[in-house]
Amino acid sequence: MIESALNLGFALLALAILLGLVRLARGPSVMDRVMAFDLITTCAVGMIVLLSIRWRTVLYLELILIFSLLGFLTTVAFVFYLHRTNDTEPTPPPNSRPPASRPSTPPAP
Repeated sequence: MIESALNLGFALLALAILLGLVRLARGPSVMDRVMAFDLITTCAVGMIVLLSIRWRTVLYLELILIFSLLGFLTTVAFVFYLHRTNDTEPTPPPNSRPPASRPSTPPAP
């Protein structure tokens, strides 16, 4: 019973990684790619956990922690970088119009 559950878990995580790779390649925005990378690292951690359960060993716990930390820090660093680059680029407000020109002569009384 546990073997079939492990096999199903491996299959679902492999499918999630493949879908994440498709999203990573297609985009359309940078944030979609960042989220796809985060999904892939999370699924890789899940696969390592399933391998650790299948082989009945705790030797992979350090690897699980390293992969989790690396995926999290990479995502946070990339989002921080994107946030800083968006702050430096001036963007005009939407529907902004130049100020209307005033006549140079005052109106007659």
